[in-house]
Amino acid sequence: MNIVFIVNNKNNRLAKVLPGLEAYCRQLNLTTVQFLSTLRPKHAIELAREAVQNGCDYLVAVGGDGTLNELINGMLQADIPAREYPAIGLLPYGSANDFARTAGISNSIEKLIELIRSNTTQQIDLGKIVLQKSQETRYFINIAGLGLGPEVARNIEGSSSVLGPGFNYFRHILKGFLRYTKKEVSCTSSSWKWQGKLLQMAVANGRYFGKAICIAPDAELADGQFQVAIFGDLSIWDYLKNLGKLKKGIKINHPEVSYHQAHEMQIESWDACGIEADGEFVGLAPASISVFPEAISFLMPPDTP
Repeated sequence: MNIVFIVNNKNNRLAKVLPGLEAYCRQLNLTTVQFLSTLRPKHAIELAREAVQNGCDYLVAVGGDGTLNELINGMLQADIPAREYPAIGLLPYGSANDFARTAGISNSIEKLIELIRSNTTQQIDLGKIVLQKSQETRYFINIAGLGLGPEVARNIEGSSSVLGPGFNYFRHILKGFLRYTKKEVSCTSSSWKWQGKLLQMAVANGRYFGKAICIAPDAELADGQFQVAIFGDLSIWDYLKNLGKLKKGIKINHPEVSYHQAHEMQIESWDACGIEADGEFVGLAPASISVFPEAISFLMPPDTP
């Protein structure tokens, strides 16, 4: 049993988590355990790619949605057959931890090790983004966003706050609301098309984004399709007024809000419309977004939807 933990060391998270994690692994006499620490942005991609190519049974992200996103993209860059991919795990210690909410995962070290020892996994979908201008490919496990979300993600990158990552996240969301200008966007799937001014679009594999906003209550991690929530020419006031409903997973009844399903979508924009994946800014439209069904094996409770 070869386990590799990749720990996001931003905000000294390593010092807070690693001693307890190492001690618990020693206590259980686990066979081979490695702890790798990120030293810079996107470092988890490199660490994951190398760990997978060197061979491991379990690859665990210790961090948030961004760390998990980098780990998965690194694994898929590894030059090995997909059948040899390790099972992916998560100890959620990030700013938002939105994927963990959908997956029913806590930050309990004991529960994670229990999942590993019992090999309790599920095959789940990923999303695939191809940026048309650069032909760069990025994968996401939770939600890809267009419009306001990518602007917030780009502003958060490289920033910090003495009051902690949670406050920093909230501060940039407020700044994004005040400064964002809606983009003219078109989105085309095999069964529907939408075009107009866009405040926010969520292409959802998981249910939550933006720190516990249940934007896609019908999303399931292994059903082979996205739930798509589109907030068009909606005022900031209308969005904020409905935020309480969104947090409870209640769909918004408004002429500028619509909900769809899709396996694949083409995104076009006449403005510089950004795209983010799991809270990480990846680039600008035009792009294609498609489901990669049952792409990975994930350590999670068996009753997760």
